[in-house]
Amino acid sequence: MSVKALKRQLLAAIAMVLVAAIALGSSTYAWFVSNNTVTATTTNISAQSNSAYLVIDNAAAGSTKTTSTSAATASETFSPDTKLYPAQWKNNFDSTGKKSGDEGFTSVVYQFESAYASAKDAATEKDGTRFAVGNPDTAAGKDYTLANTFYIGTGTYDGTFTNLKVTGVTVNNTTSSQLEDAMRVLVTCGSEWTVWSKAGIESGSHQTSSTADGIIKESGITKGTDATVKVYVYYDGADSKVFTTNLENLKDCGVTVTFEATPTEFK
Repeated sequence: MSVKALKRQLLAAIAMVLVAAIALGSSTYAWFVSNNTVTATTTNISAQSNSAYLVIDNAAAGSTKTTSTSAATASETFSPDTKLYPAQWKNNFDSTGKKSGDEGFTSVVYQFESAYASAKDAATEKDGTRFAVGNPDTAAGKDYTLANTFYIGTGTYDGTFTNLKVTGVTVNNTTSSQLEDAMRVLVTCGSEWTVWSKAGIESGSHQTSSTADGIIKESGITKGTDATVKVYVYYDGADSKVFTTNLENLKDCGVTVTFEATPTEFK
């Protein structure tokens, strides 16, 4: 592919389709109980590039394939009995789970947190019940999120891509599920991260991205040097529709996450 052709390619978009069917328990409190669960029944989690220059592969591959010269699709599959608890990405605790005022408290860090609900017919949080779950991989190990690793590279092309970022999230709701607004996606690359919902970058008083411009990898996507992107799919127990007496309507939502990166001329 010529350098001129690369210049005409302004943005390379990668679409990740993550499908997780939600099956929640009953006769419980809404925010956090042992049988408020997410069951991944249609569990292929896919990522696709529509650029001839960027390619993508999953964690099992270990890296992108250097023989790839066109769009590629990678998949992750979860056990059909995978269960998740509700969670949020917040910074109310330090890395050991202590909050401000506790003995030995250091400083708050962003991590997954959870809580109990005030009543079975309310999504409001019960005072004093919030607790720290841990970093994304810890939270995945404790069933608060589905974790996926993908590698983004250039295949055989000798160019460079910069400024990798999330540019959109779409919730695929084919069953009129009321879980749609609660779906969340945390995307990390190294120490950088961003959180999105169907409305865009998460809103609220808390921080929504580790960088002001939302870029999760500024440079370094070149031949033989992949970007390792981790995608964590979870649902927010504080959403107004997530409460016990509404559980039968909370199911069957998927998420499509779109990324973009800027190509630069190889010299």
